[in-house]
Amino acid sequence: MITIGYIAILMKVDILSTKTLTESQVELVLNTGMSITHYNVLITEHNSITPNGNWGHVIITSQNAIPAVLENRDHIKQISCVGNVTSDILISNGITPLETADHSSDLALKLTDTYPDHYFTYLCSKQRREELPALFLEKKIPLKELIVYRSIAVMKSFDRIFAAVTFYSPKGVHAFAKANQNNKPLIAICIGDTTARTAMHYYKNVKIATKQTVENTLITAIKALHND
Repeated sequence: MITIGYIAILMKVDILSTKTLTESQVELVLNTGMSITHYNVLITEHNSITPNGNWGHVIITSQNAIPAVLENRDHIKQISCVGNVTSDILISNGITPLETADHSSDLALKLTDTYPDHYFTYLCSKQRREELPALFLEKKIPLKELIVYRSIAVMKSFDRIFAAVTFYSPKGVHAFAKANQNNKPLIAICIGDTTARTAMHYYKNVKIATKQTVENTLITAIKALHND
């Protein structure tokens, strides 16, 4: 007979990632003795765009915009981005960002203060956050927006409760919560502040990764479960 305590132990080592993980990221969890399930709660669909002239100083705040950058690099004078991982991917493809920041608001402040005379093009989705465009508008610096991708929610439900669920975007939180209305993880682990604020609308126990990377989000989940 399986006792309630035994069930709790099983639940305590079961993590769900709402983003498909690499082999090394899976091993990061498995090496702790915990189990991991992973899937993409959001699927990215890239838009076909026809470049019109020089895009000037390009801004990207998501890795999802990288394909558009690589396909249209001849129309880009400079580029700045959010996140070291995004920066590393660009560099590995022969494109060195002029500026990098951890948050879109920080990047917007740096760009508007340092390069007020530049012509900026923001490669984004319709669901892009408001902070960056709002700051450009406040400082009266022109910002052209190009919709280069869109994120589609995967409405997948699960028949078990996870000890921790890792989230990587506000839209991902909404999608998981809507598809799993009665499924409350013991801990919701979020990659950043904005994602965490969204998760707090659905879950009581929310923790934020100390760095905005998938690896650190997983490490935060592992440490939280060990402490519990």
